[in-house]
Amino acid sequence: MMDRERQILELIRHNPFISQNEIAADIGISRSAVAGYIASLTKRGIIRGRAYVTAEDNTALCIGGANLDSKATAKQRIRPGSSNPANVKESCGGVSRNIAENLAHLGCSVSLMTVVGDDQAGQWVLKETAKAGVNTGLALTLPGEKTGTYTALLDVDGEMFVAYADMDVYERFSPQLLREKWPHIAASKLVIADTNLPADTLSELIGRCRESSLTLFIDPVSSEKAKKLPADLQGVTAIFPNLEEAVQLADGSAADKPDYAKLARAIHERGVTHVFITAGEQGVYYSETADEDGPSLFSPIPTKVVEVTGAGDAFVAGVAYGILHNHSYKEACRLGLAASHLTLQTAESVSAQLNEHTLQLTLKES
Repeated sequence: MMDRERQILELIRHNPFISQNEIAADIGISRSAVAGYIASLTKRGIIRGRAYVTAEDNTALCIGGANLDSKATAKQRIRPGSSNPANVKESCGGVSRNIAENLAHLGCSVSLMTVVGDDQAGQWVLKETAKAGVNTGLALTLPGEKTGTYTALLDVDGEMFVAYADMDVYERFSPQLLREKWPHIAASKLVIADTNLPADTLSELIGRCRESSLTLFIDPVSSEKAKKLPADLQGVTAIFPNLEEAVQLADGSAADKPDYAKLARAIHERGVTHVFITAGEQGVYYSETADEDGPSLFSPIPTKVVEVTGAGDAFVAGVAYGILHNHSYKEACRLGLAASHLTLQTAESVSAQLNEHTLQLTLKES
């Protein structure tokens, strides 16, 4: 950043409503020169327009799903084709929304950009998300649309048996919406998106983040939704697939004994710098394009699993927390495992026990 830009930013921070003429007089340059500097700073997302809102160093923006979740946990081993007794619970959900709430629990400044329907479910999801500490000012309510819903059936041991997603509303999340909100997106230190977004919107986001050198995390959500990602993933800083999603991203086929190194190399070849393949009880396989030490397998923290739902979202949030606090990606991976460990011990998609203190304590004791 140039000295003139720093001077202008300092004046704006002291007075967000300062005029360009006042800035020009203060630092001794023409008003047109000030306008040029401000246009450049706005384009790069460092300020957001009048009143000039400056980018914060530690902000994250999550873009994607915010749903009404319904989880049915079987009281005994599930019998297909039969009536199964279960406990049913409704809660806020959606991958990006869950990541955002986890980050809020960890004391981060985080916003959520999503679309919901103009129904009671949408109002409730946004209200509860805001109460959790997430800025929902970028969320858009769409007239005549229905808020996304996710219905999961869990076996008696908390493992996923089957899930249904009704998320047609996200097809309305157009590239134009990204363009309209771009100054807000570009003002974030970290952008996290999920593949509930349409293919053309994902392509637009990845391209713009590449051009602006923005740190972008992608959660593939599912192997089917991962297909929406463009072939060229240059612009994606980190991606977080499970094994099935990694196979899809690597354009390969599942094997009895997965070759994580081969899968990661194939994903790197598409342009991703950091690859985190979550492997359940085996832990997380992490690979970086330029890592001379080679890939690493991080073992999970021993956990008495209550339910697996939300553990992946917590992992992404833990890694994001680490990067926002200037840790290395390997250190951030350990933070992600600690966040996932805390979430696996509860029946909640976002653990109420997760905060900075419990995260650091878990990491220290593991």
